Amino acid sequence: MSDYAQYQKARDAAWRALLDLPEKKLPVDVDALAKKLGVDIHPFPGKEQALLHNLVNRAAAGPCVSLRIRRSWHIFLRANAFDENHRRFAVAHELGHLLLDHETETLAPGVRCFAARESTGDLLEDTQEMDDYYADMFAIRLLAPAFVLHEMHMDSSGGIMRLCGLPPHAAALRAERMDVLNERDAFYTHILETKVRNAFLPWLNGERFPEAAAQLRYASESVPVMEIHGYPKERSETEEPSPDAPEPLRAATSPGFIPEKPLSLPATPSHSKTKTLLRFFFYRNRRRILLGAAVLIAAILLYFVGK
Repeated sequence: MSDYAQYQKARDAAWRALLDLPEKKLPVDVDALAKKLGVDIHPFPGKEQALLHNLVNRAAAGPCVSLRIRRSWHIFLRANAFDENHRRFAVAHELGHLLLDHETETLAPGVRCFAARESTGDLLEDTQEMDDYYADMFAIRLLAPAFVLHEMHMDSSGGIMRLCGLPPHAAALRAERMDVLNERDAFYTHILETKVRNAFLPWLNGERFPEAAAQLRYASESVPVMEIHGYPKERSETEEPSPDAPEPLRAATSPGFIPEKPLSLPATPSHSKTKTLLRFFFYRNRRRILLGAAVLIAAILLYFVGK
């Protein structure tokens, strides 16, 4: 498989994983994603668990390792080896190995781990195995989706680190890539990216327009729902109301306006009610009326024929 095909595979796997998230928001909840995929997360086993302790130490090239024990995958994290951002990235990296179907090797009967392969270029480390490189690529795209950064106009490494919960080096790499994507305007050319963006849209609108989202959350069904993108800004306290607008109009169009009770419909005239009742009566009794009319017509015809 070519390098570009490997990149596409990592990118598409990250999009699909975002669609699998129970909650579509940032920072990505990697623990919830792991649970959805049936992967358990544990601290490194102590020496009292001698067999598991030895297996993890044999497989571990660092403070994080994945083992498939019988048919279930388990991620082991060394205690106190990570801050929260590095921990989330480590879990996302291990999920990348799993979702990209990386090659495994037997560690013991019924136990497998991801196999080491030939080295490739730098991503987060100076030298990496090929599968680690693409697992890092997956993790960055999972934790910092390009479409979210584009919609939030976020292209600085510091902003990306705070918004997405990325480690500093990963955030810097994402910022560099966003410069390229923004220059090319390379967004929503793939239907899968558009689908993920639509899934994240409620959270995105809440982040970009928090006041509007709060207004809509408490609006009753009788108030027409406004498009968030066109939601008006709050009126400044020092801004004088327009003298040309009548008082009821100003209140009804104010962003904070919520009626105290549902708007009532105008009274229905009595003749309209009678008309409605007649229609209902004829609809419910249409068969009897038609049958009676047919009998009446037949009786009249027989009368004139007999005469």
